[in-house]
Amino acid sequence: MVWVLFLLAGTAQGTVVEHERGEYSFGTGPVPEFVERATPPPQWPADAPGSEDERWRYWLYDVQADRRAGRDRLFIDYAYEVRGASLVGDAGRFQVSFNPGYQQLTIHEVRLRRDGGWLDRLSPERISLARREDGFEQDLADGAVTALIVLDDVRPRDMVRIAYSIAGSNPVLAGQGSDWIRFGWQHPMLRASLRVLMDPGATPRIHRENGAPEAVIRERADAVEIRLEANALPLVVDDGQYPAWYQPYPLAQVSRARSWEDVVAWAIPLYPRVDRLPADLEQMLAEWRRLPDTRARITAALRLVQDDIRYFGVEMGENTHRPTPPGETWRRRYGDCKDKVYLLVSLLSELGVRAVPALVSTDRGRAVTGFAPSASVFDHVIARVEDGGEVLWLDPTITLQGGRAGDYDLSPYGVALPVAQGPARIEPILPPEGVAARNGVSVVERYTTGPDGRQVGFAIDTVYRGHHADSRRRTLASERPEDLARRYSDYYRRRLGEVEVVSLPVLRDDRHANELRVTEEYLLTQPFDTEPGAVKALDVYAETLHELAQLPASMARTSPLDYAVPGRYRHEIEVEVPEGWRATFGKEQRQASVPSFDYTRNVDIAGSRARVDYTLLVKQQEVEGAAAAAHLGELRKLQDELSATLRFRVPAATAADDRQRRLQQLLRNAVDGETEQ
Repeated sequence: MVWVLFLLAGTAQGTVVEHERGEYSFGTGPVPEFVERATPPPQWPADAPGSEDERWRYWLYDVQADRRAGRDRLFIDYAYEVRGASLVGDAGRFQVSFNPGYQQLTIHEVRLRRDGGWLDRLSPERISLARREDGFEQDLADGAVTALIVLDDVRPRDMVRIAYSIAGSNPVLAGQGSDWIRFGWQHPMLRASLRVLMDPGATPRIHRENGAPEAVIRERADAVEIRLEANALPLVVDDGQYPAWYQPYPLAQVSRARSWEDVVAWAIPLYPRVDRLPADLEQMLAEWRRLPDTRARITAALRLVQDDIRYFGVEMGENTHRPTPPGETWRRRYGDCKDKVYLLVSLLSELGVRAVPALVSTDRGRAVTGFAPSASVFDHVIARVEDGGEVLWLDPTITLQGGRAGDYDLSPYGVALPVAQGPARIEPILPPEGVAARNGVSVVERYTTGPDGRQVGFAIDTVYRGHHADSRRRTLASERPEDLARRYSDYYRRRLGEVEVVSLPVLRDDRHANELRVTEEYLLTQPFDTEPGAVKALDVYAETLHELAQLPASMARTSPLDYAVPGRYRHEIEVEVPEGWRATFGKEQRQASVPSFDYTRNVDIAGSRARVDYTLLVKQQEVEGAAAAAHLGELRKLQDELSATLRFRVPAATAADDRQRRLQQLLRNAVDGETEQ
């Protein structure tokens, strides 16, 4: 295939025309002078992936950035072809997000290629701007504005080409940004490229993964040019459900060469030492100093910031990275991660505890270790706290935690960069000792059948521990007891038929031990099914293991899998039947063990009592790609065993009584029917 590149040399001809939309605006005008544009070939090459694709074909994704001093501009050129008629609606609209607080959007081109000719579709009057605030429901306001471009008359087999640029970047980053590109999608791509211009003499740093192309670096009189290009890109199979550190797409990052020390040096001035805290906080500090040990003081400060400061982030301008002063956060009683961390470390410093902010990436976890050092690779802040010789990782954005500070496992964040004076280094976040033993769920279901076998008492005792107690505590905090009772009883009605609530669920929360117990009691009017041969059957289900037994969308995978929180999960079902009933099943035991979990299922019978006991010990949160097949194979077997039908042969007299009752009911139904007529 032939791609024609040409440079828009000198100053761009024409001027930018501003279009106002209320308090926001965008421009239309020529392509920036630094850009080298590519022209797509007239036909999709027959030997390129996607030649027969009938959904989407991506012809071009071209990213160019001018990061030279005094210039800060990002250019995007995107061309795609819709192949399926049902997808035309998606192809006819395009969105661009920018932050008007420090960025300007200019749209250069909106065109269609149809039957070899180009049609202009740039209609500024059809472009709207809206403050979407997509993160508002997640308690986040970032000031971003979305430009919605709507194209007229888009048809199957049309190529849509849109080119735009965004000038400016967040000033608080002070040049600590990076330029990124993916070289693979779930649809075929004919060409993807990244081109970055830096100041003459600058040293770039490049990170590549999953087969991204090599960079070509060229020293020019006016710039250092970095270029990465790939053509005829195959589809990427996305298995999903990955650990944070893994993603399957070829990816590249281009940044100025800097060290983690440079990133820390940038961050330290954002968190100056606080000389004075509000009087009521000083009073609390005096009370905490009387607590018996350092860990108790740390826990008290953490719980205050977690539970008394609601999470809400105003991520506008410098507030994206510069925290609010602790006194102001306390006064307004809300803040985002950096605000809450700043308040927490300030409180702990007053208690004589060494505590500093630590930067983490919730998006890529430990993978940031290999990235080119840059502040922009992090998206979250936690606290690194020292208690004697032990390092605690604390996240004050998590509410209603139980146990002691440091009991919670933040290892999914992977690594952290502490913001502290001295040598800077990325530190691993390891699970606290014994954390898996503190996590888990235990459920005991007891069915107690009356002498006539008709009414059955049904009691459930559920104990949540550790991580699961925290999660359930947050859920229950926003639910009224009567709504909880209705939700629980409706679930059992779907499973077991008519249910009478004997009492509202009883909650007992030992937050110090981080153990939450829920006790339920019901009366079942007809849980047993009557089967031929004088047999009563009860369907049971190990609900506790339901989520843990869910199979991923992709079963034929070699990529790593994010499985479950390590811990012990147990579901016991005990059924007591009247004297004379005899189980038609016998004792069973099955065990399975793979690197990710151990599983046992025991069926036991003792007189008039039957018990089915499921235990799943999750040993690893992540499953390696090489172990995925064995893990999923055992998980599929486990899933098949969660439901069981317990059958009991009843005495002849009981069966006769049942037949008589059914006959009487049929007669009553017949009489009622005639009466209605």
